[in-house]
Amino acid sequence: MKVELITAIVAIVVSISSVFVNALQIRLQQRKNQAEKRQWEKEFQNKQNEWKRAVERGITQAIFQETSIKLYEARLEAYSPVWPLLKITAGYEWKRIGGAEWAKDSHQNAVVAVQQMADSLTALAYESLGLLMSEESRSHLTGLRRSCGAFNKNKLTFQELKRQAHWFKHSLRADLYIPTSSIENEEFRKYTGIVNQFLESKD
Repeated sequence: MKVELITAIVAIVVSISSVFVNALQIRLQQRKNQAEKRQWEKEFQNKQNEWKRAVERGITQAIFQETSIKLYEARLEAYSPVWPLLKITAGYEWKRIGGAEWAKDSHQNAVVAVQQMADSLTALAYESLGLLMSEESRSHLTGLRRSCGAFNKNKLTFQELKRQAHWFKHSLRADLYIPTSSIENEEFRKYTGIVNQFLESKD
């Protein structure tokens, strides 16, 4: 075989090989680019989802904060009339109206005052007060109303009635985030700080 022919054949083979190698490199690069594109799209989608969740959390938190403040304000207004009703459970007031440990030993004024307290609490329980109360406060209210009836039937002492009123008062204070200890005081200061910041941001 002539040298020229061999040289031509080798050149053709080399040329074909080069074309094949270049095509293979291009294909591999395309696959790499596609894989990188899919990875980028996946990461971008994850970021989008994360941003969306962050926005939703922010909106939810803002709504929760505003709702909590409105609930606090509504409770503060609704709870105010309850406090004077419980005045008769204070020791000095109970003695002043002729109250004793048992209804049978108490002046009629004291027995009537207990019944009036029970009737007033019943009325309030089915107004906005009852709607805004926590479940625990509502349970204490029901317990106090029953205790009033039991006292007037001589089935309960004044001290037990007073104890039930005490727990009801503390439950109402808890609904209003009013602290009863030094630890709660610190938490209360943090809470009121957040509330004040929120109110200032709305001005």
